[in-house]
Amino acid sequence: MNRFSSYSLLFTLQWIKTALLFLLMILFPSLSTNVVALFIFIFFISLCSGWSAPLLYSILPRLTRKEKLVKVNSIFSFSTQIAQAAAYSFTSVIVLLIGATSTLMLNNILMIFGCVALHVSLRSIHNERVIEPSSSKGTALLEGWKLLFQNPSLRIVTCMDLIETFAGTIWIGAITMAYVTTVLHKGEEWWGYINTSYYVGTLIGGILAWKMSTYIQNNLIRSMAIGSLMFSILTFLYGMTSSGFIALFLCVLMGPCYQIRDISQTTVLQSSVAPTLLSKIYTAHGALLSTASGLSMLSVGIITDLFGVRTIYIIAAFLILCSACLSFSLLKYHKTDQKDISM
Repeated sequence: MNRFSSYSLLFTLQWIKTALLFLLMILFPSLSTNVVALFIFIFFISLCSGWSAPLLYSILPRLTRKEKLVKVNSIFSFSTQIAQAAAYSFTSVIVLLIGATSTLMLNNILMIFGCVALHVSLRSIHNERVIEPSSSKGTALLEGWKLLFQNPSLRIVTCMDLIETFAGTIWIGAITMAYVTTVLHKGEEWWGYINTSYYVGTLIGGILAWKMSTYIQNNLIRSMAIGSLMFSILTFLYGMTSSGFIALFLCVLMGPCYQIRDISQTTVLQSSVAPTLLSKIYTAHGALLSTASGLSMLSVGIITDLFGVRTIYIIAAFLILCSACLSFSLLKYHKTDQKDISM
């Protein structure tokens, strides 16, 4: 990342991903009978996506003024949620209507439009200067990790994200299905209702965060703390209720709390270091969260089997409460040292 501009690297990765998807479309009849080859294609496509994510988030602060960062993050989060909701809702229907190959063709067309839109939107940083690194390759690789743990704000936010990653595993399909059948005593269709209600809540949360962007920008740490605290309470109530309709209502309420907390944390992270260092920060941050996610999936499954599904929601609520307490400690820290982030 030191040797190439963020724009060039992100743009190249998106075109590589598009080319891989195009090859997948052409070779799909053969790959559909060769699972190993299909998984290899999916692996490299996912690798491009994983590499692009930290670059994309690191570019956002360069495109807007610092005081508008919450609003930009809110719009970005809202548009992402809309796209994901549409994809999850309509992809299976489109495949049934036009077939897998035609769906891949449609996906490739959208990817090409996306690459063109990326070029147009990032022209302002297209000619950014790339400073050649004077340090060794090993030092450059560790730079993001050092920043992540040496900067107090980044260290606390990362700990919060790790805790919330473990807690967030309660929303994987297997746990939700167990909750629906053993706690709510409902049919499998309620798994879809719960997912839909949560998405509705996150969409409402994105709009709410956009409308409240000025307040959140001026009260980042408080917004993060209150969002985490409310999310913890709602998660506990969700785990304890046996009413399907109350569960749906709680899911809708969780959405705004999650969005406000998540947007605040993202903005704190983006504001804690220079924009040119964010890609390294996000790379290390993403690696930690991916590892935590894998471990938490294993842990959640074991705990659910041993103690029941209600227990896992109580544990998750407690973990999110711990995250809220950490954010309050960040607030206390910034009362004496407000160099980087607005209160």
